[in-house]
Amino acid sequence: MYDLLIQNGLVVDGTGDVPYPADVAVTGDTIVKIGEIREPAARTIDARGRLVTPGFIDIHCHSDAIVFQPDKNPTRLRQGFTTEVVGNCGISCAPLTDELRERWAAYCAPFFSEMEVPYNWNSYDQYLTEVEKNRLCLNMAGLVGHGTVRACVAGFEDRPFTPEELARAQALLADSLQAGAFGFSSGLIYPPGVYSTREEMLALARVVQQHGAIYTSHIRSESYGLIEAVGEAIRVAEETGASVEISHHKAAGRPNHGKIRETLRMIAEARAKGLNVNCDVYPYDAASTNFNSILPPWALAGGVEAMLERLRSPETRAKLIAAMKDQHPDWESFYQLTGWEGMYITECSVEKYADRTLAEIARTEGVDPFEKALDILLESRNHTMMIVFFMSPEDVSRAIASPFSIICTDGFPSRKKSHPRYYGSCVRVLEKYVKEEHLLSLPQAVHKMTGMPAAKLGIADRGLLREGMKADLLVIDFAALHDNATYQNDTALCDGIDYVAVNGQVVVEEGKNLPIYAGRVLRKGR
Repeated sequence: MYDLLIQNGLVVDGTGDVPYPADVAVTGDTIVKIGEIREPAARTIDARGRLVTPGFIDIHCHSDAIVFQPDKNPTRLRQGFTTEVVGNCGISCAPLTDELRERWAAYCAPFFSEMEVPYNWNSYDQYLTEVEKNRLCLNMAGLVGHGTVRACVAGFEDRPFTPEELARAQALLADSLQAGAFGFSSGLIYPPGVYSTREEMLALARVVQQHGAIYTSHIRSESYGLIEAVGEAIRVAEETGASVEISHHKAAGRPNHGKIRETLRMIAEARAKGLNVNCDVYPYDAASTNFNSILPPWALAGGVEAMLERLRSPETRAKLIAAMKDQHPDWESFYQLTGWEGMYITECSVEKYADRTLAEIARTEGVDPFEKALDILLESRNHTMMIVFFMSPEDVSRAIASPFSIICTDGFPSRKKSHPRYYGSCVRVLEKYVKEEHLLSLPQAVHKMTGMPAAKLGIADRGLLREGMKADLLVIDFAALHDNATYQNDTALCDGIDYVAVNGQVVVEEGKNLPIYAGRVLRKGR
């Protein structure tokens, strides 16, 4: 007798191939038979008129802290995710040194919505072991962050590594990859990653390649320097042989709209040369990040406390405002890309500023918006997050349509308000770009959420609906699919994901979460 039998469904197997009718049988945590099945099962689900797919894999999100919270994030299951990848954009919870621990916790707090993280580890192996003590709703795979490694070695200093520091960073990276990290991520607009050289990134990517892992990058520019930044990422693949993933690919700011055509062509040419280069993308035209991203990189040299001290200085404030007003910046100037009207504060420790644009706050108070922006950072002690409206819907569609793009969320969970992408990305792709606009076929879209990210990460036993694979499964009512999350109501859950199984256990039944925690910490190669 099987433990679980899903009958009469239309199988979309994650390979991109044509769907076919079949039954799917599960024993324990493994798919054991696909076809016409007449043997009995302890539990049977009738999927007549519905799709059966592998569970979705979010290759890029920021769920790092929520795995330590009491409810363990069950809402992620409701858009079909059964595995998520944390440690992106150069920001991971490990490794840590005793000297860095408190400063790193303070730096990460806004990204993690002030959620408590124990930080009672040093090595990446110790961190994963700590996560394993929690009851997880879905599987977690991790990347080790370049910013974290750099902070361990050189703090938040705005300078290149010494040879000794580079060697130490390579050793920390190698140790983390051996412990089971699936790759190495960078955030090259965020301190301290922004202080790195190209030579440093090449040296670290060689370690990644030696371990058969991936290098994912929030590249140095997604705006005026976008083409050059994509070129840098491709050169990493070319010079080291590493598998490269360009994170949440976009062209930010009206003057840069359309550059996606060129960057996608560059990726296609790299692939044609045999380089393993991809990008990921979320289906929205707004981004989300820490509000301190409005500042030039030098403002955060030395860490958060050093930044706050600079904000208290009238002379330094004048320099910061001049840098933001510079129409030809040599850094990723969010003000130049969108203006204050395009910056919507979602979460702030000074609550009166939340759920408003910076322009609205300044108008209401009758103050200069540049001075007000700095005041908000100072008053909140850096605990402010924002959504930034600066992308073109046409560019988003182009990136999603690319055969080399993977669907992601880049989502941050929040105790207050976040971005709807965290709750609706996959269903939005299926509804908008498959059902409505026919930009993708159904098999193509499912492949971008399942088999493609699994192959990129090197997760050999998930992402495809095949015998012998782990039983992360979805039963989807395609006609009922609808993403309900909006910028105003960001946590509204999706319709149409009827059943979810994680490691063979049904955790969503008829569209409702069950109090079952079947997720696991995944370690590469184990």
